[in-house]
Amino acid sequence: MVKKICPVCDLPVNEVNYCPRCRRVVKKPISWEVNYLLNEKRNQQAMPADLPQAGRLTLNQPAANPSVTGKRQSNTLLFILILAFAIVIMAGVIFSCAVYSVAFDENDYETATGYDDYGYRDLDETEVIAAGERCSGFDHFEADGRGIADSMAQFLEKGDYGYHISSNETYSDNYEMNEDSGPVTYYETVESVYLIPNTADGESSDEEEYEYVDINYDTATGELHRYVSYLGNQEASLAYLEQFLMLTEAACGIQTEQSSIPSIMEQAQSRLNQQEGAYILEGIFDINLYFYEDRIQIYVSYNNPEAVKNQET
Repeated sequence: MVKKICPVCDLPVNEVNYCPRCRRVVKKPISWEVNYLLNEKRNQQAMPADLPQAGRLTLNQPAANPSVTGKRQSNTLLFILILAFAIVIMAGVIFSCAVYSVAFDENDYETATGYDDYGYRDLDETEVIAAGERCSGFDHFEADGRGIADSMAQFLEKGDYGYHISSNETYSDNYEMNEDSGPVTYYETVESVYLIPNTADGESSDEEEYEYVDINYDTATGELHRYVSYLGNQEASLAYLEQFLMLTEAACGIQTEQSSIPSIMEQAQSRLNQQEGAYILEGIFDINLYFYEDRIQIYVSYNNPEAVKNQET
């Protein structure tokens, strides 16, 4: 069978190409031909279709002892028959479970979202906007995410960092999940810019790449949630990050002398030069940087400095 896989985290996406790990709609999922069950590892072979039949099971019965009375021989035979019957029943149950597992794997997995155990509930975008209340699942920058998304798109279009814009897409994902503290809402609108590396002559490459820059903001209020980039070019990763940080600090009214950007960029540059990831907490920014073999992924979310101070005291 064929499964659709997120190219970033290697987890299956659901029927609308939504990845639960990356929390984004995957534009071009990878199609993998697989023949393993859900609870098997990928390097294992699939369970054979012709499972052993109960009639093929054998019992190692002990040889008859002439000194044993007929009554004891009869009891022994009865015990063996009961044991054989139990084994036949158990084999039938195992076979039924295996068939059910295969059937579920082949027919239902593509449409299963995997959120039933968490009280997942989709919310209507129109109703979320009409209510006008920010979600409770994300921390929010005091900045207009829509304006920053527009400015970043213009910067990416004009910037010369070895990329050509493939497409600009916007999607909204609004849902509620039950947690120990009660229902938590997530109102996400994501503006994505998909990029393709240029060839040596400056033209865009025909090879399909999966590189992007995302701006995530609140569907109801437009307040900025986070920034995500997934790129193979280190120079571009740092340049796009710095531009986003500058736009966000300006929108939040942070003056140049109070800026955290120089420290952030120095740390990020140093860690990438060493081909290492990093966790950077500076000013209003909470930054996670992941270094993969051929990609650099950067997450930026809001950090409340006052909340950190209160926790430290």
